[in-house]
Amino acid sequence: MKTSEIDLTTAYRFMYPRFTIIVSSGTLSKPNALAVAWSTPLSADPPLIGILIAEKRFSYETIKEGMCFVVNIPNYDLIEETHYVGRISGRDKPNKILEAGLTLEASNMIAAPRIKECKINLECKLVDIITTGDHEMFIGEIVDIAVDSSIRDDWSYDVTKHESIYWRQSKFSSDVYRLNVNLEDD
Repeated sequence: MKTSEIDLTTAYRFMYPRFTIIVSSGTLSKPNALAVAWSTPLSADPPLIGILIAEKRFSYETIKEGMCFVVNIPNYDLIEETHYVGRISGRDKPNKILEAGLTLEASNMIAAPRIKECKINLECKLVDIITTGDHEMFIGEIVDIAVDSSIRDDWSYDVTKHESIYWRQSKFSSDVYRLNVNLEDD
């Protein structure tokens, strides 16, 4: 195998493409949202998820203040909206969610609002924060899940009915997802 010298601070790029989510936080009257590619399940029991956010992001403040967040899973139809909330700061544009064309709705168990257009919403209460270098991992316990019945299946959701968004360094895609689906193996 041929190797080359690579700046180690760019090593994370070799972990792409990454599943993309929209994290909403704050409240219905004072909401915020951020597109996030660095997220991961952490535990099934209790149900924990980790999202990584840099301290300079406005969502960093709103999640710490509200002690909760929602993991909204957009499909590829929401690519422009996802990109918009990911590149515009809520500090500069407090109405960026509405400007993106997204609709907020009350969550069932927490103050942070859900995004109605996302067919999967995981409501999370903040249980821990771990510093991981230039980002902090916000660990949320999933306290409620809303899934559109049109995509639900026996295991979780029908991957053929919900094209998830993947991020690869300045490019969104769903192609990787389509290439890796093999329904005959299930």
